[in-house]
Amino acid sequence: MHTVKRKIHGPASHGKPGTRGRALATAAEILRREGYSRLTMERVAAESGVAKTTIYRRWPTKAALCMELYLEVAGRELHDPDTGDIASDLRHIFNMVVRLQTRTVAGPAFIGLIAEALSNPKSSASFLAEFAERRRELTRRVLTRAIHRRQIRVDTDVDLVIDALGGATTFRLLQRHAPLSRKFADALVTLVLSGCRTPRASRARQEI
Repeated sequence: MHTVKRKIHGPASHGKPGTRGRALATAAEILRREGYSRLTMERVAAESGVAKTTIYRRWPTKAALCMELYLEVAGRELHDPDTGDIASDLRHIFNMVVRLQTRTVAGPAFIGLIAEALSNPKSSASFLAEFAERRRELTRRVLTRAIHRRQIRVDTDVDLVIDALGGATTFRLLQRHAPLSRKFADALVTLVLSGCRTPRASRARQEI
């Protein structure tokens, strides 16, 4: 896998940013410096020069602002590798997820969204469900394709596989008890796939 070496600080800008770009870039800077607890819509408005009414019209809550920030960075960094092998595809994706969460502003934005889910479970339930579904789109597509190619069993519970991969990654991000690294991502993919490969695919790998 060839990872992108440039460090991502926030939303990409080409020329003079508009109000959306300024607000996202300001939110990203606050998140990096001080974390989600210090991020407020008032600060974003004051430091970006964007009217507070304009910010609230686009993002009714700071969680909504963080979701757009996360998805924008993820949209630039994550793509479907379609290598022809499910293990290679998932290793690529989850190495990039590790990179997103440890080396870009998507990490603190994601932590903030988890904090929002814990502090306001009722009000944020539908919003966070939408966020979760959008985050899972790429992995779901890759796994579904692998089922069609008979690389993993047709009865594979795709949502359970996504939960296992994403849950383990998120646990390390929050607990910080062990490093989020390429070694971790590769080992996690191998472990999870060992339970859902077809017998034919497993034999083929053993013969290599």
